[in-house]
Amino acid sequence: MKIKKLSLQTAYLKTLQEFYSSVLELPVQQTDEKKITIKTGASDLIFAETRTGEPFYHYAINIPANKIAEAKDWLSNKVKLLWMEDYKNDIADFVNWHAKSVYFYDPAGNIVELIARFDLDNNTSETFSSHQFLSVNEVGLVFTDENFEEEIMSLQDSYSLSNFDKQPPLPKFRAIGDDHGLFVVVPEHRNWYPTDKPSEVFPMRVEFDHAAKSYKLGLPKIIQ
Repeated sequence: MKIKKLSLQTAYLKTLQEFYSSVLELPVQQTDEKKITIKTGASDLIFAETRTGEPFYHYAINIPANKIAEAKDWLSNKVKLLWMEDYKNDIADFVNWHAKSVYFYDPAGNIVELIARFDLDNNTSETFSSHQFLSVNEVGLVFTDENFEEEIMSLQDSYSLSNFDKQPPLPKFRAIGDDHGLFVVVPEHRNWYPTDKPSEVFPMRVEFDHAAKSYKLGLPKIIQ
């Protein structure tokens, strides 16, 4: 699965425009006065302004498999990395997933992750920079607790998706997709790792390719 566009909402559009362009040094296009498009390699990360609440999301951006240490150093000068007590480190080592990650908040409270997946053939000898943000790799999906299993079955059936082969299904956590792109699915009010911030349902749209087909997923409704 390859995630092409991730469309989200924010109450802090101008702040995010400045953060992603000036701090993370990514190309940011202002589509209009209420929308920006951030180029993250092969994917577009899109924020539309909302005046309804303060939406926040979790998403991961793929980086070269051999660059997690350099990415940590690069980020350390720009943001406060999230500490993970279970690893006694600010780099998470997901042994079963053959991956390592670092996490931080953006100014809108989104939980942003850079992930290096060792089973992808994407090593590079270049010094780390924002040019090595390769694509949106994970998108956090939130369903209500009472409909959690039903919504997962619908997601898999509607888009011919399977559970991630490196992550057995858990009662309150599912990973659906593959190394190239994953939906990380949790029930509402479950804390997003590695924070104590409970997940909530906010509007989003994901455009992705899978099995030679293109799809659009809107939750809980399509946003324009």
